[in-house]
Amino acid sequence: MTEEEGLNRAYRYCTVAERCRSEVRAMLERHQADGTIICHIIELLEKEKYIDEKRYSMAFVHDKLLFARWGRIKISYSLRQKQIPDPIIEEAILSIDPDDYNAVLSKVADSLMGSVKGSTEYERNMYLMKRICSRGFEPSIVRRYIKLSDCMDCHD
Repeated sequence: MTEEEGLNRAYRYCTVAERCRSEVRAMLERHQADGTIICHIIELLEKEKYIDEKRYSMAFVHDKLLFARWGRIKISYSLRQKQIPDPIIEEAILSIDPDDYNAVLSKVADSLMGSVKGSTEYERNMYLMKRICSRGFEPSIVRRYIKLSDCMDCHD
């Protein structure tokens, strides 16, 4: 693949959706682009603002929270897998509105309530906690949420 072909392919790839360096690199590697060409293309794309790790991270956090209903832990882990620098990840995670986060946690818990198994309240709570934590929500927040839900059930 020539540099011009790679650049054109990368432009198209980046205009469809937000992309990070590692995604562009992987796409170019799949098309057998040379390593020096890949570096040059990525450099050019960053200079022209087709690639912006901060912008990508903010969009990723927003989409994964609201559409995939992932928690902070899973989002952070996924961004690290995409080789986003830690300071950028931290900034993107801190941009999450606490009210939005709690609303998503509530939706996840409500959707899982129907599948809760267990004969005792403890078993049901542990099952629910395990399932919610597997979505990337922090155990301390999930524990607090489950206790609040139990209290709300007691007053009904």
